Amino acid sequence: MNQVIQSTHTNFAHPIPLPSAQEIIGASKTRIQKLRARLFVDKYPVCVEKIRLLTEAYKQTEGEPMILRRAQALANVLAKITIFIEDDELIVGNAASQPMAVEFDCDYGIWSQDEIDALKQDGFTTSQEDEIELKTINEYWKGKTLVGRMGQFYDDERLWSFMQSGVVLPPWKTRAEGSGGGYAQGGLGLGPGFFLCGFDFARVLNGGLNQIIAEAENELKQIRFTNADAVKKVDYLKAVILAQGAIIHFAHRFANLARELAACESDPARKQELAQIAEICDRVPAYPARDFRDAMQSFWFMFLMLTPSTTAAAGRFDQYMFPFYKNDLDAGRINDAQVLELLQCLRIKDMQINRTSGKANRQKNAGLAKWHNWTIGGVTPEGNDATNELSYLILEAAQCCPTPHHTITVRVHDGTPEKLMQKSLEVVRTGIGMPAFVSDKSYIEFLLTQGVPLRTARDYIMTGCLDVNIVGQSRIATYGMFIAPLALDIFMRNGIDPNTGLQVGLQTGALENFSGFDELLTAFKKQLAYLMSVAAERNNIELRVMTELFPDPVRSSLMVDGITAGKDMLHRKMPLENGGVLNPIGMINVADSLTTLKWLVFDEKKISMRELQTALRANWQGDEYEKIRQQCLAAPKYGNDDDYADALAHDLYQFWADITGTLDTALGGKHIPTAISITSHAPGGALTSATPDGRFAGECLADGTTSPMRGRDKNGPTAAIKSASKIDQTPYQATLMNMKFHPTALKTNEDLRKLSALIRTYFGLGGKHLQFNVVTKETLIAAQKQPENYRDLVVRMAGYSAYFVQLGKTVQDEIIARTEHHQV
Repeated sequence: MNQVIQSTHTNFAHPIPLPSAQEIIGASKTRIQKLRARLFVDKYPVCVEKIRLLTEAYKQTEGEPMILRRAQALANVLAKITIFIEDDELIVGNAASQPMAVEFDCDYGIWSQDEIDALKQDGFTTSQEDEIELKTINEYWKGKTLVGRMGQFYDDERLWSFMQSGVVLPPWKTRAEGSGGGYAQGGLGLGPGFFLCGFDFARVLNGGLNQIIAEAENELKQIRFTNADAVKKVDYLKAVILAQGAIIHFAHRFANLARELAACESDPARKQELAQIAEICDRVPAYPARDFRDAMQSFWFMFLMLTPSTTAAAGRFDQYMFPFYKNDLDAGRINDAQVLELLQCLRIKDMQINRTSGKANRQKNAGLAKWHNWTIGGVTPEGNDATNELSYLILEAAQCCPTPHHTITVRVHDGTPEKLMQKSLEVVRTGIGMPAFVSDKSYIEFLLTQGVPLRTARDYIMTGCLDVNIVGQSRIATYGMFIAPLALDIFMRNGIDPNTGLQVGLQTGALENFSGFDELLTAFKKQLAYLMSVAAERNNIELRVMTELFPDPVRSSLMVDGITAGKDMLHRKMPLENGGVLNPIGMINVADSLTTLKWLVFDEKKISMRELQTALRANWQGDEYEKIRQQCLAAPKYGNDDDYADALAHDLYQFWADITGTLDTALGGKHIPTAISITSHAPGGALTSATPDGRFAGECLADGTTSPMRGRDKNGPTAAIKSASKIDQTPYQATLMNMKFHPTALKTNEDLRKLSALIRTYFGLGGKHLQFNVVTKETLIAAQKQPENYRDLVVRMAGYSAYFVQLGKTVQDEIIARTEHHQV
């Protein structure tokens, strides 16, 4: 059995030289500029080193329990993968075997040659030798991937026709390959990352991994083999010990490398930095962090282990890191300039964790999407304001180092200091699309409805885009995006999918046979509820396969009772059981479309249902049909504080929440409604025919949850938030609202105060989330034409920011077309 790894170091903080603030700021600026410049590469390398090492371990452990195989695979990767320390780095730990690279991953699916070729066309590069090796690796993984195993459940034509339709993105091509392609990601932990969790970083920072290993070893000694679960518990605990020990060994590899580099370093300052890095990596994450610098490095090693999950969250970083900051500051061991430098270094390290996937999933998650969410502000478990000095420094780091990642989310409550709001909006004004703002009132109310105690609910964090979690106590399975307008399209065709011609939905009748709007709406809801129930079945199949194939001893040991429970996190019930979500995309298009039908066909009787259907099938082509389209566009639209238009948005979102709560998950709970689009509104729109709201076939859908369809909110931002506030957002574990402002709208501090008031007003009315793009239409168009001149232009997508030039043209056009407000 592995022994706890010993250290000869004391528990006293290592000395940190404290030069003047001016010296630090000057040197730091140069360092950060150099590190940031390396983020811009012409092509992102795609490597096979990690999947080679994983496959090697899997072959050696055939027949062993899966959780032990996973631990052995992680240990093999951490022991053998290429490591490096780049010039100027203060925080070390590479996310792939080459700088700015991603590693092929066969957990999700197989990489065909067509998918590799498409990857190379989209800004990635791989060697011919690696492609040849990957073909051999693919052979081993056939039938062992997530989609390969899921496909074995789709011999039912009812389910298979649904999967082919793309109602839940992306549409599947074959049962064996799913939508095509696997994942290629940075990060060294076990994948895939379809579960959003809040992991207890504070436990590692304050106790160290050796403490977890010791707890697991002690638990092993207490086991008596009186039932079958005892054997499984032994396997689990051995896997935890092996995996956590492998992480410690990985850190020691960096300690040794730093010493080697220091020995041949000619620059005295860098030599000292490398020596300090070696000393830190000898200690953490095995032992408790002694100071802020230790804590930052320990955090980063653990964060690498929680990726390649694209949804790894840092949690309430300003809360659990604050004691290290405050103690060092009070003792004179560090100053704010040094802390700011380390926080900027952390932003750059996070940018080095890249990810991509097969083409269909790339369209759904455009712009090297990742969701590494840092939550700041909010209230303490006692209900007091939680803002501290570190909250401001995290924002300052984003302002000084304007990278798309990591994401920052500010929790806002009635007592949030206006100073924090102003600082946050100063960062927003830079144009990097962060921080996002979420309402403590709405999120805490949601958690209370789920049975979470008030003190615990107050300590929530953001994971993924805007998904709420409790550290160590909850998890959310992130599934495919449900294209609501495609469901409407299927309804309008009496259950036939327009893309495959297959009977996917119920036969609810021809539209012209409905005598009134209420009868039509009832029939549509029947169709929608049916398709939602099939989507829930699909989710449960995915959950079943993840439970079978992807146990993770590292993540599981960082959940509440992670040792004593003796089970992988997917094999046990959590205190907050939110095991699955249903996520509608483009619901505002459905609301606008049904409002148009009600107004134009039933109330005003300006056209017949048959005339409208004919125009839709013609995609509005022809003068006669264009006139009908203009009538559709003139109908009342959501986003203008018009009760007639807003009523159906409220009704549909409430219906979605009600039905979702009746659908079981494979973990024993009920599905929970959420509503976040990422960039699914682009491929979802591509699958959807022309819709009665005046949208063309193939055109992007509305983004977010409560965002109006672009260009249709005519009455300013206040009217838009009033429309959004009519939707009851409390039942949703996440919602999203985008707004775009011209830079001149936020020119003065008074403008920022007005925007702060708008945010607070919206949250007071029941809103859950707001985020902003601050950029001109002209700048975006220029970047589209000359991308080489705008490589660092950042925009906000859904729950993340991205470089504009790395987005596809369809998504770029959608951002350009969003309503641009010239005043708050």
